[in-house]
Amino acid sequence: MSIWIRFTVAAMVLGVTSAAVASDDPRLYQASYDLESIQDYAGALGKMDQIGGEQQGYVYHLRRGWLLYLLGRHGDSAAAYRAAVEAAPDSLEARQGLVLPLMAMKRWLDAEAVCVALLSAAPTDYRGNSRLAFILYSMGRYGAAADRYEVVLTLYPSDVEMRAGLGWSLLKQGKTAEARSAFEAVLQVAPSHVSAREGLDAVASL
Repeated sequence: MSIWIRFTVAAMVLGVTSAAVASDDPRLYQASYDLESIQDYAGALGKMDQIGGEQQGYVYHLRRGWLLYLLGRHGDSAAAYRAAVEAAPDSLEARQGLVLPLMAMKRWLDAEAVCVALLSAAPTDYRGNSRLAFILYSMGRYGAAADRYEVVLTLYPSDVEMRAGLGWSLLKQGKTAEARSAFEAVLQVAPSHVSAREGLDAVASL
């Protein structure tokens, strides 16, 4: 067999192999979604890890970040989300995702920085604002947290989770009357809300 023929055959084989990998990608994604739906997160991640290097684009990194987060591998999750941000620098969802493992690792300053960057591009983003409020609260910056909860509630007045968060932020500042009002507002529409009930009990105990 001549060198040219061998080269041609090899190229054809390589082309078929590459095409097979590419055509398998949709099935690997679907298999990953199916496994996630039954909470087999390790299996879902395994399907993603079968995707070839040339096919490892933005969605690949984004999905791996999510699955790694669900598996509790927060450092790896953050790295995957950062790869997604690098692949699509203007993406909001990649930054929204990146905040999750950073919060889980209690890397509050890093999480705050990501939220600030996100909100500079999209000031009304719900996830960015609500997560930043929680981050600020977790760092003991209760006044700033209350202000951020107010921002969210201006946009989403019916959000009982954000109103309960506001109540706790006010309570931590010693603003008991305002905190009581926030907790009571939650319980008016969500009588079984645990955090609001605990907050109201905390106010009553003072």
